Amino acid sequence: MSRYDVIIAGAGHGGAQAAIALRQTGFAGSILMIGRDAEPPYERPPLSKDYLTGKAQSGAFDIHPPDWYEDNDVDLRLGIRVTEIDTAERTVT
Repeated sequence: MSRYDVIIAGAGHGGAQAAIALRQTGFAGSILMIGRDAEPPYERPPLSKDYLTGKAQSGAFDIHPPDWYEDNDVDLRLGIRVTEIDTAERTVT
């Protein structure tokens, strides 16, 4: 079982912004971000307007390049769904 100082359930725009804000404000603890999507966090609104109409390429909407998470010591786990958060036991399933 791994232990983290912060676990972010959701690897969408909000989850990415939480990790970014933590690092930008000097938080040095461990961060785990869990997301059910197979892709790193990306901006969804322009996806439907630009990518689907052929105006932009895949990856153009990434909030950060995939290596940003490793470079900033954010453990990004994709394709995983959080099914339970037990605050009393401090566990995430």
